[in-house]
Amino acid sequence: MIKTILVHLRGTKGDAAALSAALQVARPFGAHLECLHIRPDWGTLVSRAAPAGMDEALSGAIEALQKESAVSAQRAFDAFTRFCADERIPRSELPLGSSEIGASFREDIGNDLDRLIVQSRRHDLVVVKGGAVDEGGLGLNGVGRLVLSAGRPVLLAPNVPARAIRIVAVGWKDGPEAARAVAAAMPILEKARRVFVITAGEDGKPPSDARGVVTHLQWHGIDAEAHQVEPRGRDAYDALLETARAADADLLVTGAYGRSRLSEVILGGFTEGLLEDASLPVLLLH
Repeated sequence: MIKTILVHLRGTKGDAAALSAALQVARPFGAHLECLHIRPDWGTLVSRAAPAGMDEALSGAIEALQKESAVSAQRAFDAFTRFCADERIPRSELPLGSSEIGASFREDIGNDLDRLIVQSRRHDLVVVKGGAVDEGGLGLNGVGRLVLSAGRPVLLAPNVPARAIRIVAVGWKDGPEAARAVAAAMPILEKARRVFVITAGEDGKPPSDARGVVTHLQWHGIDAEAHQVEPRGRDAYDALLETARAADADLLVTGAYGRSRLSEVILGGFTEGLLEDASLPVLLLH
């Protein structure tokens, strides 16, 4: 069951997309939407202004960043207010009932990504805008760190308007990340009309066998079927996305695959390709 969803609002054009994607998940569960905007703290402002150099220039740069922060906060709140009005969603800090969606807005202060990671651990799902920073998204590095550190499923809102979730594509790779993603998405899968479990060869290796996970889903009463895709010169994520689109999927669920490099955990190329696409809502879990 999904009952609380954290929606990251950055005060950009991507906020409307994040709210729309969150709503599609919230509706079947009567979930609460907690909309969060994070203002930079003093240390973050100073670090951003540091290239300005001298004290006078630094002071002016910090003041400009403070004004920019205030504008972003107002934009985030305005997006939240319009969303609640347009969707007729009551604003409440407390649960309204088993089937009624509510929404709240609050601000936090600190490093945007650090605070988002901490706050996401207190919710069933966190929703952020996917895609590049200049498109209003959190950016590849930001999303990657969130997915690997939050300990909660992350839903990436696409560039296109989200639709009601009827058909779900599951990108399956035999590993713990995909297994955890399927388990986290089970409440959504149980509400879907159809589920396609898609496997694709990667790095010259044959696709994973999806029959076992299909059987597992069928035991849960889910109408699931397996699709094996041959990349045929395409990257695995391109083959997966094309198959998901051909199935008219409203959501893609997949594991986020990580590896270590110089003591930093980074996302594998397969997941990076999905993050850069931003044409379909994607639910990720590491």
